[in-house]
Amino acid sequence: MKKFLKIEVPVLIFLISMLFVSCSDGGDGDGNEGPEEPPIQNETPPAKAIGTLPANGEPCSDYEEVASDDSKVSVLFTWNAAQFADSYVLAVLEGNNQVFNNSFSSLTANVELDRGKTYSWSVTSVNEDGQTAGDSYSFTTPGTPIGNFAPYTAEIMVVFDEVTSEMAVSWVGSDEDGDSLTYDVRVFEEGESIFESLDLTSTEIAPISFTLSTDYGIEVISKDDSGNFSISRLEVSSPD
Repeated sequence: MKKFLKIEVPVLIFLISMLFVSCSDGGDGDGNEGPEEPPIQNETPPAKAIGTLPANGEPCSDYEEVASDDSKVSVLFTWNAAQFADSYVLAVLEGNNQVFNNSFSSLTANVELDRGKTYSWSVTSVNEDGQTAGDSYSFTTPGTPIGNFAPYTAEIMVVFDEVTSEMAVSWVGSDEDGDSLTYDVRVFEEGESIFESLDLTSTEIAPISFTLSTDYGIEVISKDDSGNFSISRLEVSSPD
């Protein structure tokens, strides 16, 4: 006589429920979900710092004498606070040569520089998520130059026309000596060069097509007849 295994109904229900639980737990590569991914951390780079002193394209008026060296002056640099910035890097250049670079947590700095020279400067805002370069400015320190002043960095203007999808680029250049200037101009889209023109005598270029929500960089090198030059850079973003 055959014997049948007798299973109580509550036990049977428990076994079936355990089977469903074991099948639904964990990912096995067949479409079942695996462990939850950690949440994505959103990075927040700092905003751009705006320089206020020395005034762009002018002789420097905010300075002090250096008692131990009459060939130098101590120049005051100031800039506005940038959102999300933890610190700021001030860079000062003479032509293409960097003469000062240092990090500050404050919004001011004093830098000793030679008399009678033209300098350009910029402030980069920094936090743990990245850094954002500021625009370039220029000024001339008091004193008699040796030879000839370098041109001031050009003041660059960009206007986006959303109707034509073109941006207009122009600039204003000047020189303490009143020399005639020529310009080398480059335009970058997301870091890639999209336009270059050298030895321009005009102060604008033909409109350039742009893409919405894109970063652009404009560089203008101002040159005089004595071989002096200055470099101006502007970072802008097209409309969304």
